[in-house]
Amino acid sequence: MVISLKIKMNLYPTEEKENLVNMFNLFYPFETITTSEPDSSGVSEMSAEIEGNNALNFIYKQVRKQRTVEALRHFILPRIIFNTNSCKFLIHKQALSTGKVVLCKTAAESPLGPVYLEYRANKIEDVIEYLFPPTEKGRVIEANYTPEDLD
Repeated sequence: MVISLKIKMNLYPTEEKENLVNMFNLFYPFETITTSEPDSSGVSEMSAEIEGNNALNFIYKQVRKQRTVEALRHFILPRIIFNTNSCKFLIHKQALSTGKVVLCKTAAESPLGPVYLEYRANKIEDVIEYLFPPTEKGRVIEANYTPEDLD
């Protein structure tokens, strides 16, 4: 199964492009990050995509480090889109700039706009179960498979 991750975020005139590149590189050391031409207000869109199991590493490690697996599980599960085998969610851009994963319900919750993430996979529910498994008494009950098993 091919797992892919698409990341998008707006680059505002008050932001340093290098800071946003560093946020992309938290997920993966991208060789190519696309930046659109600025619109009339000077805002550009930056985006990058990755395919493969490496697309899961940052989120997997960070939510365990932050001990937020269960909270994110409850937030993410309703966002699985089964007919497109995808899951879309927003991360607070300022929190991500410090390496933290904080989800947003709406784009307005992140003053400089959120980071848009979209995971795609043939068995998206297995990917989400791997990233955000259930917990019991505060302990993560890891999925009994790894991304390699999903291939």
